[in-house]
Amino acid sequence: MHLAPVRSTRTTVFSDAIKTELEKEVAGQTLAVNTVVRGVTRLASGFTPRERSMCAYMFMGPPGTGKSHVIQALARLLHGDTQRVAIVDAGELARSDPTAAFAAQLAPVVSAPMVSNAGPPPPGVSLDLPPLSIIQVEFLERATTEACTALASILETGRLTYPDGRRGILRNCMVFLTSRLCCREILDEAPQIGFSGALNEDDGDYEDRLYKLCYEEAVQKFGGDLMGQLDRFVVFHRLQEEHLTAILDRRFARLNQWLGTHRFQCELQPLAREFLLERGLRDLHLGARDLLRAHQQFVEFPVADLLISGRIQAG
Repeated sequence: MHLAPVRSTRTTVFSDAIKTELEKEVAGQTLAVNTVVRGVTRLASGFTPRERSMCAYMFMGPPGTGKSHVIQALARLLHGDTQRVAIVDAGELARSDPTAAFAAQLAPVVSAPMVSNAGPPPPGVSLDLPPLSIIQVEFLERATTEACTALASILETGRLTYPDGRRGILRNCMVFLTSRLCCREILDEAPQIGFSGALNEDDGDYEDRLYKLCYEEAVQKFGGDLMGQLDRFVVFHRLQEEHLTAILDRRFARLNQWLGTHRFQCELQPLAREFLLERGLRDLHLGARDLLRAHQQFVEFPVADLLISGRIQAG
């Protein structure tokens, strides 16, 4: 995988422009968006200590709440492609040397941009990741204690040894650790650990108490050393109906953007909107996944079938 250099953006306030673009993609996770905006702004400006010029975050929350979507939206914004994310599976770090396993999964990202017409750099030359590279360590709850310790060391030093023996530096990159730990507590299904009663989202202290619960569980599971290396710990809350409505509107707008190349558009009638949202709301424990499945089944497939069958004429 080759991460293209970040595209320059000429705006009055860089952070406002980044936030505006991310908010077009992400619904219901304001804290995550604000966190990413601050990190990108610091790195893009170069206003970070050279010995640790990176950002490290942990995103914790149930499936379908947007953890990976935020990261992919950032990749599209910075590099023009949602696939420009180096993904490391924490479950695959359960080896005798987790650091080597981590470096091996990053090696394709590093090797492509560093090889020039003159051949690869000599062994003594360090291999930095391309500017504003994005790394996602997913399913962190699958990581072993040894893997968490290795990740803490990697984030502290920012240094790696790649499989070919060359040393690399994680400079000017963003590292996202994602986990489904505390999924049941966030969804308010299980008895609440350490609380006198069930969580109530109408309670003004709800978010603070939920954050404390998730953070304490994360420290116990992943260790204080790893948690201490994070710039921010973000809890992704369950999505509500208004968030699904926004997601549906954005999904439909993106469909129409693509259909515009064929010179026709679709209109989402009120009954159709109600039909789709009803299916998306059947199980909020799955976040937006039911809604996206319904959109694929009842909107994207019929439109694609009419288009490929020639039953819709351009214009």
